[in-house]
Amino acid sequence: MVRWLALLLILACPLSAQEDALRLELVLDPRETAPVQGEMILATIRGVYRRNITNEELKLRPMTDFDWTRLGQDSWTDQRIDGLVAKVFERRIALYPRRAGALEVLPIAHELQLIDKQGHRDTVLVRTAPVRIDVAEKPAGAGDDWLPVRALELSDSWDADAARLEDRQSVKRRVVLRALGATPEMMPHQPSLREPWLITFSPPAERDFQVTEAGPVTTLVWTWSLRPITGEPGVLPEVTIPYFDTALRQARTVTLPATPIGYASFSANAASGWRKDLGIGQPHLAIAVIAFLVVLVPTLRGRAGASGMFGRWRSRWRQRSDLHKLRRHAAKGETALFRTRAQRLLETEPTALERVLRPVDAALFGAGKDRSDVDLRSVLDDVERQVRGNSSRRGGR
Repeated sequence: MVRWLALLLILACPLSAQEDALRLELVLDPRETAPVQGEMILATIRGVYRRNITNEELKLRPMTDFDWTRLGQDSWTDQRIDGLVAKVFERRIALYPRRAGALEVLPIAHELQLIDKQGHRDTVLVRTAPVRIDVAEKPAGAGDDWLPVRALELSDSWDADAARLEDRQSVKRRVVLRALGATPEMMPHQPSLREPWLITFSPPAERDFQVTEAGPVTTLVWTWSLRPITGEPGVLPEVTIPYFDTALRQARTVTLPATPIGYASFSANAASGWRKDLGIGQPHLAIAVIAFLVVLVPTLRGRAGASGMFGRWRSRWRQRSDLHKLRRHAAKGETALFRTRAQRLLETEPTALERVLRPVDAALFGAGKDRSDVDLRSVLDDVERQVRGNSSRRGGR
């Protein structure tokens, strides 16, 4: 019996020595509270190796319950541990739980190519033990805009005084949103800033992703080129971006303030152009009365058929008027007014609107080499074809 025990002890010693010579673990950064869904969890993959290593590859596979990102370069150092010199491998990562509950980080494998004193090479896999993490639910009422980050910064700048623009001047707004602890996929979408009295052009957002020991830092840059249609002062409403501060453990917001925008000349023109009479002649007054009756008669008449007839007539009349004015803008080279009128004609077809008016937007808002002249007559042909196609489809219904 004693001989058998001695034999088992002899056989177990190499296995124990092998495990002690090659050890890999996932070490979570200490924290006081459980993470919530989507919150960054910092961790270190740490290997302690007392063997000669000629090559290595860390195998961090996709996980069902977590997203992850690498933070910086791997670290290899020589350290004395328990009185013996060892090579210490470290890689920083950030984990993002996809849901709430008792989740498990699957084993991570480190493939090592070893060489002994006789020059024999051998390949082994060293694995971490599974790590369990309890993840809390996100707060009640949190929707798709849920953004848990350690810090969020916002800056808002304009390249001119938006409330006192020169006639036909565009103004550029630039917003920088920087988040610590978020990946680019977590960041909010760019606000549209679209108003009926404003021409708006916004190129795709610029994105930057950097890694630090404290976690990833994602930067978004949003830009808009804005031009009032008439110059009459208007106000862009404020935009609120909610987020969850994981350092303070509370919901917070950052806000783009409401901003007035308009031409400086409008107030002076409004004061000097005031007249005691209506300022219109008899023909214009007659047209105004007819337009008023066109709107009023369907309301007074109780029959749905009459109302539909007058509605279609009024729509065609407005369309013909807009097309007539669009041709005049094209002939005079009035690019901004042309774009406004064309947008009104194509407002029910957003896909066609973007395609047809792309060269006009390049002429109005392009910068440097991206800015180009536009053939308004060619764009006019595209608009008219689109309008005729829309009318044919409506007539066939």
